[in-house]
Amino acid sequence: MDQTKNLLKNRSSYGITETGVTKKLTVRGHTDNYTVYKIPLELLFYNNQNGRIATAYSQYLENKPELNYQDDLEKYNEIFHEFIVKSDEKAFKRTKSNIKTFGQEEPAVVLQDGRVVDGNRRFTCLRELNKEGITSYLEAVILDATEGITDKDIKKLELQLQHAKERPEDYNPIDYLVDVYRDIIKSKHFTIEEYSNSTGKTKREVTKVRDKAQLMIEFLEFINANEKFHIAKNLKIDGPLEEINSILKKVKKEGEEQTVKESLFALLLNDELDDKTRKIREIGNKLIKTEYREDFLEKVEDYTDEIHDSLNEESQTGIESIVTTINNKTSVDHMGMSENIENLLRNKGIEDEKSAPLNYLNKINRELDSLDVNQIKYMDDENKEKFENQLSKTIDRMNHLLEY
Repeated sequence: MDQTKNLLKNRSSYGITETGVTKKLTVRGHTDNYTVYKIPLELLFYNNQNGRIATAYSQYLENKPELNYQDDLEKYNEIFHEFIVKSDEKAFKRTKSNIKTFGQEEPAVVLQDGRVVDGNRRFTCLRELNKEGITSYLEAVILDATEGITDKDIKKLELQLQHAKERPEDYNPIDYLVDVYRDIIKSKHFTIEEYSNSTGKTKREVTKVRDKAQLMIEFLEFINANEKFHIAKNLKIDGPLEEINSILKKVKKEGEEQTVKESLFALLLNDELDDKTRKIREIGNKLIKTEYREDFLEKVEDYTDEIHDSLNEESQTGIESIVTTINNKTSVDHMGMSENIENLLRNKGIEDEKSAPLNYLNKINRELDSLDVNQIKYMDDENKEKFENQLSKTIDRMNHLLEY
């Protein structure tokens, strides 16, 4: 953080003026109305920890050094500008059009050194409008982090603002998992309860997404692509991870959870499996949670080992390198594996059909077990007659079944 630059204390020298508007914020547990200022865009820079661009930045760092705004502010901003635009071009165009027509309606939040804490998309839209000849300023609250506001306080505020205004579709699910991973697992800035309080989500919801974030990290480690979040985003593994998380909670046999997990991770790389979310769910319900579990694990064991071993010979940089490595260094047959799984699912389906009549009878017996026979004694004549008629029909149908 630039300790010499202070937009709040040196407003007049930076050409920063008050808008006459205030914005209510809760910082360090205290809610106050903060003055909103009009800030020249050239004084500001992007937050490189913004979850919306985490996956794009991880890809950028594959073959380039980490960006530092103090080295070249304009170059830094241009690169992150593109990340923001490409993260959701439709939403970006909508926001830009709204700002062009109505002006900036929602104030942003920046730190005294110029870092944009909340409002990176608005900042990007205003930068573009400025390039088009429309003189623009960012209207924002300025918080002074030198006066006891910690990184955790800033992140808590960012979460509150983000989850208060954004719809679920505004945030890519993998970007969200990256944010949760950084805040709860890696930095341990937040406990489950603190994150729940900051986002308005229940502790159960936060725990579930924390578990998915952990699975994402383990998947990337499995394919030797540690923290290369763009791979997870490009593979669109959010849905499958949710199913895998659910499946693993039902694995009771000691020591088997890791085997099941790695088998399912390997299948996420099989393009012959259509609709992976549905297929993983089907594998969980019909194979892993049933007597077919051992057959399934045996069939995918060599496949899983080959994929894992080949990918761990060298670091993976993207989907293309993963595909190339598997094709060149293994003899795995994706189509053959897909067919093996379909055969197991088909066999399970046939068995289920054969046992369906027995399952119906078991269900009927469970219902009969819950019947309180003492209630029959207190039936009025009309209901007792109806009961006896239904019972007679049921007995006749049962006797009829014995003829098969």
